[in-house]
Amino acid sequence: MKSLIGSIILILFSPHLAAQDKPADQQQPDKATQRENPVSPIPYESGKEDFQACEDRWSNFLPIWGQAACEKGYVLPRPFGLSLGYMHQDQPFDVGDIFVNGIDVKTPGVAVVDEVQNEESTATLRFDAWILPFWNVYGILGRSDGQAVGPLQIDLGPVFPLLCGLPGNDCQVDTTFDISYKADVVGFGTTIAGGYKDFFGMVDYNRSEADLDISLTDAKATVISSRIGWNGKLGGFTGVLWVGVMYQDIAQTLDLPLDIGDDILIVTIEQSTQEALNYTIGGQWDINRSFAILAEFGFGKRTSQMLNLTYRF
Repeated sequence: MKSLIGSIILILFSPHLAAQDKPADQQQPDKATQRENPVSPIPYESGKEDFQACEDRWSNFLPIWGQAACEKGYVLPRPFGLSLGYMHQDQPFDVGDIFVNGIDVKTPGVAVVDEVQNEESTATLRFDAWILPFWNVYGILGRSDGQAVGPLQIDLGPVFPLLCGLPGNDCQVDTTFDISYKADVVGFGTTIAGGYKDFFGMVDYNRSEADLDISLTDAKATVISSRIGWNGKLGGFTGVLWVGVMYQDIAQTLDLPLDIGDDILIVTIEQSTQEALNYTIGGQWDINRSFAILAEFGFGKRTSQMLNLTYRF
């Protein structure tokens, strides 16, 4: 199981160069300003003589020190954000110990599951706020649909040695299991971001908890990601492009109740991500100062696709 929340991260801070100290009648747009997109209402550098970085809005009490930053020519994102997101991930999990009603069935070789391929889609609603010009905090609500598929080997020989020793009795079974699940997800996180001229960097941390409908215990995950990128224009596009790396720490225990008639067996499975790191590439299109669309793709043993629409106010 994994956090998507985590897996859902927005690059919303655009770095800007402080305004020049020359008198207004002598001030000329610097080279960075001249690279801005003339058809876009989104500036990403200071220096435009007809642009006012500070907005007169009800939300100006955040970020702290935001007024001082905009007076120096820095163009900050609006402090509050509401985002709708979608993320799809596909990755292998390693399976550790397996217990049935507390009895180890993997060590003696009764049941063996070495790897599970997990595919999951998550829709999220996220609210965030810039507390400082470089520090953002957020909370997430989400809904996940997933599927876990893997090979299962069963050998009843250690349990019934005499019966399985008789001719014609095949006590070894090779099969495949397929489990579908749903989960309600809650999470929180924080982002540190900054930049200079055309370039920016950020680090994001989030924790999430998923209430799985197939398990008596919740799945918990930690996701840490970092990105470096470029901010500017390409034709009619104004926004940011980046590359990054994502780390997922998912080591969890699932308690799966199995109804076998008059009794319920509790199957306990310990699992963890097979590869903690994967690499990402993405971009954000700043439609205007209120709306932005973000897309990101992940590569490696864990593949991912993420899409977000954000409204800032």
